[in-house]
Parts: sequence; C-alpha cells; structure tokens
Amino acid sequence: MIIKDYKVMVPGTVSAEALASSIPLSFWGGVNVETGVIQDVHHDLCSQNMSGKVLCIPYDRGSCSGSGMIFEMIRQGSNPAALLCVEAEAVLALGPVIGKKVYGRSMPIRTVSAEVLSQIKTGDTITFEEDYIRID
Repeated sequence: MIIKDYKVMVPGTVSAEALASSIPLSFWGGVNVETGVIQDVHHDLCSQNMSGKVLCIPYDRGSCSGSGMIFEMIRQGSNPAALLCVEAEAVLALGPVIGKKVYGRSMPIRTVSAEVLSQIKTGDTITFEEDYIRID
C-alpha cells in the first residue's frame, strides 16, 4: 500500500518493521529509555522492544516530557526508527530535532489518517520515502 496523504512532523527516510497498537503510549514511565522496551503493564505492547522499529500508535499520552524521553532514547540508541501516528503534538518533535542538533541522530515522525493506521499490523515493513509511505 502506498500512502501519499500524510504530514511530516520530523523529516527523514527509513525502512523498518512496524510495531503497531491502537492504544496511545506515554514515553514518560511507559518506556524503558535504556532498552526501548515498553514497560506500561496496561499497554498491549508491554514487553515489546520498539528500538529500530516504526512505532505506530494513534498518539502519545502525556505532556512535554515525552520529547525528553525520546531525546534520551536517541542519545542511548534505544529509540524507534520512526514514529507513525494519527496525531502528534508539535512538542513531541522536539526530542528528535534536538537529537539531530546535539548527537547528529534523529527519528522521523509522520502522521496519517486513523483509517490508514488501523490497517497497519505489527511485522509489516514500513518505508518512509521523500514523497510517500509504503506499507508491505
């Protein structure tokens, strides 16, 4: 499936395995920033490792602390390869933007419709290219 209707929050290209959920996730307390393992016991992805994967969630739960957690994950190399969601607050992009400035590493963030996100399954391959998203 090729998606051309999306918004770029943080630019970048990537191709990686999807880790998908219909449940929002808090990066503050819901994720072990050292390992990338989801530790929220109430989340359906609990015990799954998001490192190097395209994390697909409807939106993040929480406040501006999520960007700090993502920034720390980028520093440690435990971050997802990318984030794909329906809604992303602009403050969430701060972690990857600062990560690029400070460490030379970032994490693309794009938003799609709820309909598109609902079709993505864990294990799919998601590719962010400059002008489209491909889901295999």
